[in-house]
Amino acid sequence: MSGNAGTSVLGVSKASLDALVAHFGEGAVTSQQRYDALARFEELPVRESIRGGRSWKRDLTKLDLSGVPTFETANVELDLEALLPTARRAGVVVERISLAREKHREAFEAAFGKAVDTRDDKFASLALAFQNHGVFIDVPAGAVVDEPIVVGYEAREASLFPYTLVRVGDGARVTILERFAGAENAPFVCAIAELVIGAKAHVTFAVDQRLARSTRIITTRRALLGADAELHLATAELGADHAVTKMRVAQKAAGSRASVTAFFFSAGDQHIDVETETIHSAENTTSDTIVRTAGIGHGQGRYLGNIKILASGHGTDASLRDDALLLSDGAHVDSVPALEIAANDVKAFHGATVGAISEEEIFYAQSRGIAREEAERMIALGFFEPAVARFPGEALRDELRAALAAKLVRGTSD
Repeated sequence: MSGNAGTSVLGVSKASLDALVAHFGEGAVTSQQRYDALARFEELPVRESIRGGRSWKRDLTKLDLSGVPTFETANVELDLEALLPTARRAGVVVERISLAREKHREAFEAAFGKAVDTRDDKFASLALAFQNHGVFIDVPAGAVVDEPIVVGYEAREASLFPYTLVRVGDGARVTILERFAGAENAPFVCAIAELVIGAKAHVTFAVDQRLARSTRIITTRRALLGADAELHLATAELGADHAVTKMRVAQKAAGSRASVTAFFFSAGDQHIDVETETIHSAENTTSDTIVRTAGIGHGQGRYLGNIKILASGHGTDASLRDDALLLSDGAHVDSVPALEIAANDVKAFHGATVGAISEEEIFYAQSRGIAREEAERMIALGFFEPAVARFPGEALRDELRAALAAKLVRGTSD
């Protein structure tokens, strides 16, 4: 997805939304929904959990979007041809979200807003108000898509507000890869991904975020699972100057299973903030979350993880493991795991570590003829492997390993 140069409208004010609505007209998001969402954005506070602490230099409470180009008047299209061949064979709909309500109303309305409620999230409200790109993917019941459906968003001069809406029918199986990339002068990305997954469906949704270091990105990803559905949700946050990612999986039907994976590597003066939440509100649901985070140079990072088991979530089996690696004295990573349990007869645990590569590990490698620098590289890359291994496809996994290795080489200058 790419933008062409054109006349830009600045800021996230009502005047800029007036201009957007006048230019694009009604689409997947109605004008009233947009204005309501903008009002919520202006009213809702930045959540305390993402304000930052003593070491945090990117404070969202002080975020100034007045000079951000909200959209370009030049028409921006999504090239669907690369997405369609595999999907067509399985009867999957892959449509520009701007046309989805008009062309696939019943399927669209069965999914839109079912997992994402912007009333409780400031930046999800912003993404909804100024939504200007996106994809609707509708996988029919029983369909099996053998090859990943790849959705690529490319940020250019104007800001990008993409909405990826996915509806997966009962018993279907699909893998979707969402990629974010962009030019050096791309200013701001604010995105939503919404997954509504039917009973006994099997879905893998992976995110590869490697935006340019001039860009700020804030994303909301939420999934709603049907009975006995299985979701593998994985995100790699390697790009951008400041990245904030919030993921929530709601397991409201019995027997659903979710695995959540996230990793980031903040280098130079990057700030990366990742939050995950699994909500268990039905019987016999399971989830496991694995997170790997690291910092080098003056990179800053934070992971907030929560397992929430409601009173109706009897038989839940949930786990969360977060490990952080500090590769320089100037790097800082916070880890805040949490449990909220209101039911009996459950299994739930979390664990977290923050530390540097130990001299014992270095000595062990050197005793086998490996030079110190190479030993540190091998240990650091091996640290990420439990998370990387849960991404779909060896080609993608190799890409992520190469990107991590490149950040290690660039180190403090990244």
